[in-house]
Amino acid sequence: MSLGFIGTGRITSALVEGLCTAKDPPENVLVSPRNAENAARLAARFSRVSVAVSNQAVIESCDCTFLAVVPQVARSVLKDLCFRTDQTVISLVPTIPIDEVRKLVDPVKSVVRAVPLPTVSQHLGPIPLYPKISQAVEIFDKLGKPIPLQNEKELNILWTVTALIAPIYALMEETCQWAIACGVNRQNAGAYIASMFHAVSAVIKDLPDVRFSDLEAEAATPGGFNEQALSVIREGGGYKAFLNALNSVHTRH
Repeated sequence: MSLGFIGTGRITSALVEGLCTAKDPPENVLVSPRNAENAARLAARFSRVSVAVSNQAVIESCDCTFLAVVPQVARSVLKDLCFRTDQTVISLVPTIPIDEVRKLVDPVKSVVRAVPLPTVSQHLGPIPLYPKISQAVEIFDKLGKPIPLQNEKELNILWTVTALIAPIYALMEETCQWAIACGVNRQNAGAYIASMFHAVSAVIKDLPDVRFSDLEAEAATPGGFNEQALSVIREGGGYKAFLNALNSVHTRH
């Protein structure tokens, strides 16, 4: 299978790295010259990757094409391109609904929207997609955990949740700085906090029907440290701020 990418930013770099280091990598990966520096770096690193002369060349040479440009330029980039009926198009463009994507890539019949995270470079993380198309699921299965959804509304909601990545990193940094200020070595503080956040997620990521409230109750032993911290954060409106952030981002879909 030949895969192509229109747009060579951060998420394309992560996808290409993940695909090229997978157990069953694609035969060929063609990236657009839109970001020349990133494209050249990927081609130099992976023998399967080459840089196309144009966006149109990507489409003409590939079985499946990823649209990985920012929404502000997506329409202008796609309007003059000619697609084939027999190829698959996977849109990674936020805020542009699938019906509009279909019009932009007409006459393509197999069109998918998906939300891979940068962690796909390490074959980690969920990949929500809609609709469920076998070729897309097969590709994403090499990169993480594909999650086919029932409708586009679900996709937009989960896309909104990705906005919490930076706030979570900020929480980890604030925690790290607190530990340092209290006397812990920077390297030790960082190692512990990173491993702790990873561990508490890793043990539940494959549970078929995870109930976070049950995990919360289990961790918050009456009279214990977790219960105390949970109470202080709730009383201070900490979780409400996260919900306000999600509602704010969700209005952009």
